[in-house]
Parts: sequence; C-alpha cells; structure tokens
Amino acid sequence: MKLLSIILPVYKVEAYIRDCLESIFRQGLCEEDFEVILVNDGTPDNSIKVVEDLICLHQNIVVLNQENQGASIARNLGLSKSQGEYVYFMDPDDMLVDNSLSVLLPRVLSTDTDILMADYSKFNEGEVFDHLLHIDQEYSDSIKNAERSFIEDLSPYECYIWLMLFKRSFLINNNIEFKPFWYEDTLFCQECFIKAKLVLRTHFKLYVYRMRPGSFTSSMNLKKMLDLNSCLSALLKLKEKEGLKYEVKERLQDNIFSSFSYGLWCIVHNDELYAQRKILISDLKEKIKPSSFIFTGSAKQIIVSCMFRYFPYLYLYIRHSC
Repeated sequence: MKLLSIILPVYKVEAYIRDCLESIFRQGLCEEDFEVILVNDGTPDNSIKVVEDLICLHQNIVVLNQENQGASIARNLGLSKSQGEYVYFMDPDDMLVDNSLSVLLPRVLSTDTDILMADYSKFNEGEVFDHLLHIDQEYSDSIKNAERSFIEDLSPYECYIWLMLFKRSFLINNNIEFKPFWYEDTLFCQECFIKAKLVLRTHFKLYVYRMRPGSFTSSMNLKKMLDLNSCLSALLKLKEKEGLKYEVKERLQDNIFSSFSYGLWCIVHNDELYAQRKILISDLKEKIKPSSFIFTGSAKQIIVSCMFRYFPYLYLYIRHSC
C-alpha cells in the first residue's frame, strides 16, 4: 500500500499540467510512498503528451484513460484504482507549495484522522507565482470533532477538495463519491465533514490556486444551474441524516441557503438565465419537495424562501427589475 494517492482529472490543461506535476515532485516525498494518478478524461489537446517525459521519468505516475465524462467521473475512477492510505484530489492547473506534503502527510498518518484540512494562496493567471511556491512557514494544528470543524472551518463558499487529504478507507466505507454534476465539491466536502469523526485542521499552506479569466455570472449557463438544483436537492437529503446535532443541521441549512441565494443572484444578473427561469423553477420543484424548501434560520431566509416558494416569478421579476 502507498501512503498517498494524488488524483488529477486531465482535460484541456496542456498549458498548466507541467507546472502542476513539477510541484508534486518538489514535495520531498520518497516516490515509493506515493502515486500520481492522471485520469485522461478524453482530453482533445496535448495535455498528456506534453508531460510524457515526466511520466517516463517517474515510475509512480499512473495514466488512466476514459471517454470524456467530466471531472467527477474521472476522480471516481482514480479513487477506485488508488492504493494510498490517504487520497488527495488536485486540479491540474494549480500547484503545491514546495515541501508542504512532506510536513502534512506524516502528521495526518500519525493522527489517523479522517480528514486533514490545510490552507492555500491564490493568484490571477498571468501574475508571477514563484514566491507563493517557495515559502518558509511554521506548522501548528489542532484535532477537532468533525461536527465542530464543519461549523467552524468549512465555508460554503470554499468547499475546495484540494484543501484536504482524505483517508481512503473512510471514503470507501461511507460510500462517498463525486456526483456527476457541477458543484460536486460543495456536496462532497460537506458530506465528508458530516460523516467523519475527526478532522486535523492546520493553517499551513498546501495549495496555490490559479484564478483563470471569466466571471462567475458570465460563465453560468442552463446546465450549470440545473446541476446547482441537483446539488441543493442532495444537500437537503443530507440534512435528513439521522443523528445530526441541531447546530450541525442549522449550519447545513445556512450553507444550503447560501448556495440557493447564489443561484438566485445568477438568474437575476444573467439575462439568458432570466429568460430560462421557467425551466429552472420547474426543475427545482421536481427535485425538491415543497415542504423541504422553507429556511428558518433568519428573517431573511424566511422571507426569501417563502417568496420564492409561493411567488417565484414575481420574486425574480422584482429582483431583476431593481
């Protein structure tokens, strides 16, 4: 068994994947202890070809091929073939801070926690990023009950799987996998934290996130919005899990409302989506039973959810007109 499996879905990243792989091999880890699984998601460009020399150089790189099915299916395939005690899901257009895993991996192995959660830096594409990779930092951490960490550490706006190392047996034993739609990270991370027992939380920086051009609203389309509806439906079902403490349910409800509010914001600020509002509302009502669609955490939640439930077109019209 390997200590760590690093899984990367590969699709149209020929301009970035070399930087990513080179950062992985600057971690100070023995190559016998970890594997890098590249899942070629039917990429039409030269993403695999441009790193063939690295694949030949490092015997611990595994390449899996599939027809284009999306990052979720690619990650699930990588997970099913992985051998590591812990697994780490990266995006191949980003990088790791030098020698960060050589600090984090031994620590999480020694604590045997289900999840390790670290920190990250970010930069805009085109900016210089070397100073973010080569940094000196001190390490400290705390072991938390997963429910407490869910409340304190996991922001609904930053459910990034690349911030976390997951114990592979924990994922397998709890049947946790990526669902085949956009916003899969949002669902995956929250499901993990709700089903885990212990989380190792550190503010040690592990990841360097490349922010590529394109605003959230301009990149939104009907498919992504329908997938957001699927994510909301799955999160509401997760809220019904037996044994959840009241404060966990309240935090999950707040997180769901945040995702729902983001969807509404996209609809009223994107004319194409606003024109498709009937499709989106009909889809949401099919996926979520009306009795589940009442939020009671605050006055704002009550007003918004009631208005949208009973007068969705009027509510969207008012917001779109403002």
